[in-house]
This record gives sequence, C-alpha cells and structure tokens, in this order.
Amino acid sequence: VAVGPAPVKPPPAPSSLKQSGKRTWKLMWEHGRAWLGPSDEIVVRLACEQVDELASLRRSAAQLKRPELRLKYLRAVQESEKALLQTVSALGFTPTARAKLGLVVAQATETQTRLERFTGRPGRPPSA
Repeated sequence: VAVGPAPVKPPPAPSSLKQSGKRTWKLMWEHGRAWLGPSDEIVVRLACEQVDELASLRRSAAQLKRPELRLKYLRAVQESEKALLQTVSALGFTPTARAKLGLVVAQATETQTRLERFTGRPGRPPSA
C-alpha cells in the first residue's frame, strides 16, 4: 500500500467530544498519520465518540450499588468495547488490520522518513 504524505497537523477535534474523545482524536491522528487521510475523519470521529460513551458507561457502572444493575452496565461496557475494537480495526489500528491493509508500521515509518529526507521538512510534500 502506498503511503501518502502525512498532514502537518491533525484536523481540529469536534467540539462535541468530551475529554477522553479529544485525547483519542489527538492520539489517532498522531499515531495514524502515515495512513490516515481526510476521508477517515468521519470514522475517527465515530471512534472518539465511542471512547466517550465507553468512559461514561464505566463511570456509571462504578457508581452502582445493585449487583444486577451493575452487571447490565458491565455487559454494555463489553459490547461498547467490541464496537470500538471494530472501529479502530477499520482504521488500521490493530496489527491484524494493518496486515490486511498491506501496511506495516515499520513500512509506514520508513516511508515517512524517506519523505522527510526527500523534502527536508517533516510531513510536507516537496514544493512545486
């Protein structure tokens, strides 16, 4: 898989995201910069919203006293984790997903390093 030039900086996080989602937004764009592009923004936002929902479910479950109600919340947490794993996999954030995409992090890093050597500037295409 050809890896294009990485954006200079990630797009701004949607204002609707909470703290966990905003942190995840930043990390996903930083760690996935070698393969994420503008068309991935919608799915990255979905993953971040799922992170916020998961954090909220965990907080709620921790505050519950009734075991049967707490168990329901913990099951919801597990389902939310499964959904999040599917979303991050779709974005190439698991080793298996990257392999299916034909991308290895070492290859992405190597491509980025070559691009930076070629342009003389981190994360920018050569000037025309």
